[in-house]
Amino acid sequence: MSEEVTPLTPQEIVEFNEALLTYLTHHDSSRLEELFRLFDRNHNGSLSELEIKTVMEQVSGHGFSDQQVHDMIRAADKNSDGSIDIREFINVMKHLTD
Repeated sequence: MSEEVTPLTPQEIVEFNEALLTYLTHHDSSRLEELFRLFDRNHNGSLSELEIKTVMEQVSGHGFSDQQVHDMIRAADKNSDGSIDIREFINVMKHLTD
């Protein structure tokens, strides 16, 4: 993972937690694009392993191995391009609430 990822700001962490809570408690799919945007630190429309790892570690407060993140991406990456696009992200998130 050679790219650099800007960490979430304290305000973005608050936004992330609010959007995730709203989605999980009210199944409000409109918040999924906001969550994706917060993960997409370089704003290129897809989530890399480093972006996912950085954000997940920040919001959860614990670390994830590179292999754990790689496995998460592999499970969600339906088009096998090595990253997660918005459709793949929404699909994974919707499966969390099924």
